[in-house]
Amino acid sequence: MPARKNRMPPPAKPLIQGEGDYISAGRYQREAHRFAKEHDTESLARAAAPRNEAEQREMVEAEKKGKSKARGGKSSRP
Repeated sequence: MPARKNRMPPPAKPLIQGEGDYISAGRYQREAHRFAKEHDTESLARAAAPRNEAEQREMVEAEKKGKSKARGGKSSRP
C-alpha cells in the first residue's frame, strides 16, 4: 500500500482533547481577555439587549431551549 502524502507525524506527546484540551482552553482564555481589554463590553452588552417585549420573550425562549439541551434534555426535533 503506498504511503499517504502530507500525512502529519503523531505529536511527541498525545494532546488531551475534549474537556481537558489545555491548548484550546489557554487560547480561548487569552483571546477572551484580549477582547475584554480592547472593546467596550458594557456598550456591547447594551447594544445586544432586547429592544422590545417580543424580542425579550424570544430571547428567554431561546435561552430555555439551549439550557434544556445542555442538561441532556430532549431535543425539539421529532
